Amino acid sequence: MKDADKGPKDRFYWQEGVTRGEVTRALSDRRSSPLRRQGPRRLLVLSAALVITALALTVLINDTKFRTYSEVILMVLGLILYAFLRQSVRLISEAPNESLDERQIALRDANYSLAYRSLVPLTYAYGALLAVITADGWLHDYVNGRFWTGIALSYILCGAGLPAMLLAWNMPSEPEDEPSDKRVNALS
Repeated sequence: MKDADKGPKDRFYWQEGVTRGEVTRALSDRRSSPLRRQGPRRLLVLSAALVITALALTVLINDTKFRTYSEVILMVLGLILYAFLRQSVRLISEAPNESLDERQIALRDANYSLAYRSLVPLTYAYGALLAVITADGWLHDYVNGRFWTGIALSYILCGAGLPAMLLAWNMPSEPEDEPSDKRVNALS
């Protein structure tokens, strides 16, 4: 019965992983933020890519304790960066069509297409990494059959974050807000 009481504002979009209220708040937020400019967003994308790569390469760490701690720290850092990426693009990468205008839908869809076309070569790269550490690979003796947790977590984070990363990279800077009437009147 409680679900019947929910208004359209509380609707949860399961496939996208957002609520209508989250998307509305993100799109209508007019507070100044450095993440609204392209330069800081690109730095955020590069940081996320570095963390994802480092997470995949943790399989090369010999010490089990250090490798495990590194995987946990890098995964938490990757999730935090992913959350910042989502906020920097105002949840456009996850928003349902009904919450966006035509320009935002076109931008999101173009970046989704690019993201999933880019995921194919990245899958080959992950496959090549797995091939060199498996039983017949040339790094097998160095890796000694370690768990591939870092590689798997890195691939999942890469697949989930790639649309937001490409959108953050390609999205132009947002224009600075015009001064409000209150600030203009205070200056007069």
